[in-house]
Amino acid sequence: MKRRGGRGGSMRSVVGFLSQRGLEGDPLLTQDFQRRRLRGCRNLYKKDLLGHFGCVNAIEFSNNGGQWLVSGGDDRRVLLWHMEEAIHSRVKPVQLKGEHHSNIFCLAFNSGNTKVFSGGNDEQVILHDVESTETLDVFAHEDAVYGLSVSPVNDNIFASSSDDGRVLIWDIRESSHGEPFCLAHYPSAFHSVMFNPVEPRLLATANSKEGVGLWDIRKPQSSLLRYGGNLSLQSAMSVRFNSNGTQLLALRRRLPPVLYDIHCRLPVFQFDNQGYFNSCTMKSCCFAGDRDQVISKQCCPASPEFP
Repeated sequence: MKRRGGRGGSMRSVVGFLSQRGLEGDPLLTQDFQRRRLRGCRNLYKKDLLGHFGCVNAIEFSNNGGQWLVSGGDDRRVLLWHMEEAIHSRVKPVQLKGEHHSNIFCLAFNSGNTKVFSGGNDEQVILHDVESTETLDVFAHEDAVYGLSVSPVNDNIFASSSDDGRVLIWDIRESSHGEPFCLAHYPSAFHSVMFNPVEPRLLATANSKEGVGLWDIRKPQSSLLRYGGNLSLQSAMSVRFNSNGTQLLALRRRLPPVLYDIHCRLPVFQFDNQGYFNSCTMKSCCFAGDRDQVISKQCCPASPEFP
């Protein structure tokens, strides 16, 4: 088994180096070696990206490789980071010109990474242009916005979840003062929403009292499935599809993260261990790895530093 990759001209940073190095040999042996190596690592890589003045509530990598990272939090600013430059040097992030009036809770890129959506406690979603940093539009809500997701097949369509118990579908080509399509309306807050990346007619939601649900955009006001079995009525904070849209990862209040097959109400697995507890506020969860074999949670630490 041989390792390939070196310090060529195209690998000026850790990001470039890691993206181009690899292992040659029997696939099963190389995969086993990489898993063992991952388990043995205490700290694969760490770099503090200092830019915010308060708790960071939301981060999102850009699509197709994660060249960009967008972050937002209690300082009401949306910052755009070029990842290779940020890790390799002390380059400061770009502040997008649209500024919220209160805490930012959620962010999303469109599929082409040309636009960023941000939502928060000021009851609005701001649409930003990445290249010019200008504000393109503002979409008013009736309460705080906790979740955002852009359609994987149409960059003009996005969904928002709100403290008023509604999940709304918006078309940015329409007037921002128009009435959006209401997919769901509960008495309790929706904390998270996400389009299925393969079946965009399907959306997953996390609700503060009704738990995790699956919805079909063609059948509003009634969920297709509510997950959790006998414990379906539980507080859910975040929900994410894996890359092929077959599984859901959910973050629940005072409970371990849980994995569902999208067609089954009962969990496939709960990520629990003896002595498991959350030492700080959990904000969101996601899949990671080339086969979605890793899960990750984002928290808001006591320190004002990012991450």
